[in-house]
Amino acid sequence: MISNAIFGKPNTENIHNETINAINPYKGFDTEALLVKSFESLAATHSSNLLTEFDCSAGIADIIFFELRKNWQDGSELGEIPSRWAYSLLKLPYRRNFSIDDYIKISGMSKNYAKNALKQFEKTGFCQKRNKSSTWIKMRQPRPIVNKIFAIEAKLKDWKRALMQADRYRYYATQSWVLLDACSIKPAVKNIDQFQRLNIGLAGISLSGEISNYYSPTSMPPKSELHYWQANSEIAQRIKVSL
Repeated sequence: MISNAIFGKPNTENIHNETINAINPYKGFDTEALLVKSFESLAATHSSNLLTEFDCSAGIADIIFFELRKNWQDGSELGEIPSRWAYSLLKLPYRRNFSIDDYIKISGMSKNYAKNALKQFEKTGFCQKRNKSSTWIKMRQPRPIVNKIFAIEAKLKDWKRALMQADRYRYYATQSWVLLDACSIKPAVKNIDQFQRLNIGLAGISLSGEISNYYSPTSMPPKSELHYWQANSEIAQRIKVSL
């Protein structure tokens, strides 16, 4: 698994009381941006499927990395529509007629926005307007392009805020992590039970580039199907731009 390759296996000795006081006492990172950049450089040696500043209506994750599905290109058209429309596209009836009013009920959009969305779905080949009719039909089902998403919230030392934000990423991620400056991680380690309760990973990174894993979360299905599909569309868009 990618997370094990990047974070390593959790060292249970790290959370014993007698070792907490020995956690890196040396100088830490000057800014969160430098911490993120250091981790990004290390993570990129294990996976090229990495994005920074990932916005998916659940806050902005500092870093995500992901596992692409086999034949993920078959779902790449998902990146050609606004990510906020992906879930409503999924929920349209497949190969059955529907009206714009039906789509408005599904999406909660205004009529003008719904018209624009359906035109975009037609342009990308997902939907087709019936000739001389006010009805539409969905010709293709959207496909997710990733199997797993790992989201990371990085902070210099504010572990409580990081934990709260990382928990929000569970709406779309299969694993969510807090990454802290190793020299300031002691308070978080002393409260490792809060990370375990929420199933949020905890790791530290030092200026020298050493990563310490204090807790590895269990992979779980995302909490929100809506956010999961939005994340897939957003990833597809950003991959398309980078190709």
